[in-house]
Amino acid sequence: MIHAVIPAAGRGTRLGGKIKKQFLALQGLPVAVHTLTAFQDASLIDEIVCITSKEDLSFFERLVSDHSLTKVTKILPGGERRQDSVWAGISYLEERRDQNDLVVVHDGVRPLVTPQLIEKVIEAAKAEGGAVAAIRVTDSLKEVSSDKMILRSLPRENVWAMQTPQVFRLGILLEAYRSAAREGFEATDEAMLVERLGAPIRCVEGSIENIKITLPPDLETAEIFLRARGSRLHR
Repeated sequence: MIHAVIPAAGRGTRLGGKIKKQFLALQGLPVAVHTLTAFQDASLIDEIVCITSKEDLSFFERLVSDHSLTKVTKILPGGERRQDSVWAGISYLEERRDQNDLVVVHDGVRPLVTPQLIEKVIEAAKAEGGAVAAIRVTDSLKEVSSDKMILRSLPRENVWAMQTPQVFRLGILLEAYRSAAREGFEATDEAMLVERLGAPIRCVEGSIENIKITLPPDLETAEIFLRARGSRLHR
């Protein structure tokens, strides 16, 4: 089986306002609903496990019901950090699923992911054991000191910016998370945890549209991308 774990428990403090970023309206629908719909429509996904904050559990359940997201099998309370929330999801799967199953981890606030990208990363993970969506870095890169002075230039030819989805065998994810917990290591994504084990991870070309909603301009950019998609579909 192939399982999706969608962390959507963030507080979204950088966006300001009272509505959490995963519930902000994007073309009339909450950001999280756009994300979950892509996974609902991805033919390779068998089930979806959602992670949200404890106070939002009932609201999230209503969203799932109202939008017929039938692949969502479980909604769990998350933790303070993204890492804690994903751990809640994969711990739930450990008790019920085969450790050779693939797990697709995707940020709940990346609403422009497509079923096609999800399936491309899954296919790469089937072959390699692990795969991530990523894009090549095109800007010049500089290492900068704590007081914002440039120290040196960094070669960009082999540098990629990580996105999600990120796909790994359940057993590898469990080992990576347990290792991090033992050593008090905090990571920003699953690839950072898995690479510490020395396991292979394939980069799959992602998309500039696959943005993470973090700051107010991100929501405006997502609106532009969605309108452009709609116009392409109706040509």
